[in-house]
Amino acid sequence: MVSLRFRPEWFKSKSLLGYGADWPLDWREMWRYYAQVEDALKISGPVNYPWGPKRPRYPYRPHELNAAALVLARGAEALGIPWSPAPLATLSAPRGEAHPCVYRGFCVSGCATNAKQSALVTWIPRALAAGAEIRDLAMVGRIDTNERGLATGVEYFREGRWQFQRARNVVVAGYAIETPRLLLMSANGHFPEGLANSSGLVGKNLTVQSNQATWGVMQEEIRWYKGPPSLALTEHWNYTDKGKDFFGGYCYMSQGPLPNAWVATQNGRGLWGEALMREMQKYNHQAGLKIVGETLPQERNRVTLADEKDQYGLPVARVTYSFCDNDRRLIAHALDFMGQALQAAGASEIWNETDDTCHLNGTARMGDDPRTSVVDADCRSWDIPNLWICDGSVFPTVGGVNPSLTIQAIACRTADRIEVLAARGELNVHRNV
Repeated sequence: MVSLRFRPEWFKSKSLLGYGADWPLDWREMWRYYAQVEDALKISGPVNYPWGPKRPRYPYRPHELNAAALVLARGAEALGIPWSPAPLATLSAPRGEAHPCVYRGFCVSGCATNAKQSALVTWIPRALAAGAEIRDLAMVGRIDTNERGLATGVEYFREGRWQFQRARNVVVAGYAIETPRLLLMSANGHFPEGLANSSGLVGKNLTVQSNQATWGVMQEEIRWYKGPPSLALTEHWNYTDKGKDFFGGYCYMSQGPLPNAWVATQNGRGLWGEALMREMQKYNHQAGLKIVGETLPQERNRVTLADEKDQYGLPVARVTYSFCDNDRRLIAHALDFMGQALQAAGASEIWNETDDTCHLNGTARMGDDPRTSVVDADCRSWDIPNLWICDGSVFPTVGGVNPSLTIQAIACRTADRIEVLAARGELNVHRNV
C-alpha cells in the first residue's frame, strides 16, 4: 500500500488554475490528520521526502530497495529528475506481534506476517476494542428515512433474510460505485431522486486514476516479485509543469507483478500457448514502471442504476466512463517519459500497456455549496443531517498519487466532526441551506 499525501496545491482553488474542481478543505488542517493516520499505520518512509512541504520523519525507516526499484532510480537519475523510496503501509520493523516485511512479494494476495497495515490489522481491531460490532456477509439494500427527512437506519440481507438496523447516524462507506448505488436505491416519496441528491450529482463525476505501464527486459536478473510491488517512485511530474501539454500530474512507481498477474498482462497482448511460454521465460529479467495519473472530473462519467437485478433483487450499477482529451495527453506523456527512463536504465524490448485504470472516486463529491456538491467539508449530507458519506466518492478531484491515505485522513476528520456535533446536540438538526 503506497501511502502518499495529497499535494497542498490540490486543496487550493482549481478554478484559479483553470481546471478541475475545488476542495472545501484547507490542506494545513488536513496535515494533522495525515500525521495521525501515518502514525496509526506506522508508515515506512524516507528521512527526507523530496516533494511537498517539509514534513516530520515517517514513523518507521524506509524499506531496502529491490532490483526493480533500482531500475527506476537509474532511469530517473539518467534523465535528471528526483526519485525516492516509496512510503509504504508495510512494516519495516516489528510492531507488537506483527513481524516486519519479509519480502515474499505476495502483498496483493495476503500478508502472512501481518506486516501490511491493512484495515484488518489496524482500524478494525481498534473499533472492536471500542465496542463496535461487525456483521459480516451482509448486503445493505436501502437506507430508510422518516417524515422529518432524517435517516432512521438500514435494511440489510443476512442469514437468509432481510433485517433492519436502527441508527442515530448512518455513515455510508461503499466507495465510488456502491455508495451512489445505495443512495439511488434508497429513493422514496420524500427523496424521489435518491438520498442526498438535491444537487442531482449523486453518481456523477466518477473519476478514475490512469494506471498505464511501460515494460522492458533487463540484461541482468531482476526478480521483481521480491518485496512489495512498488518500492520506489517519482512525483516529478506532479510538481513540474515545464514540458507539459496537459493539466494535472502523475507519479510513477516501480513494479513487481506475480507470475499469474504477468501472465494475464501477456494474455492482454494476445500471447497464448508457445508464444506465451517464450515470453514468460523472461520473467526474472523484466522491469516496469506504472503511473498513477490525475484525470479530470466530468459529469458524463457516472454511476446509474441498471434494469438488471442482482441475487438480492436489487438493480446493479451501470458505470459510464471515458477519458477526455486532457487525460489522453497526460497518459501519452507518461508512457513516452517512462519509455525513455527504462531505455536509460538499460532496458530493451520496451512496450506499453495502455488500457488500465485504478482507484475510483468522486461520485458523491464534497463542496461548500449544496447546489454543486453532495456533502459538505465534514462529509455530511446537505439534505439529511444524520447521513454521512465517508470514502473516496467524496473527492472533488483526484491527484497523481494513491488515495488511501487521504481517504483515511478524511475519515478521521469526519469522526471528529460527528463527535463534536453529538456533544452539541446538533446531529439531527436540519441546516438552512
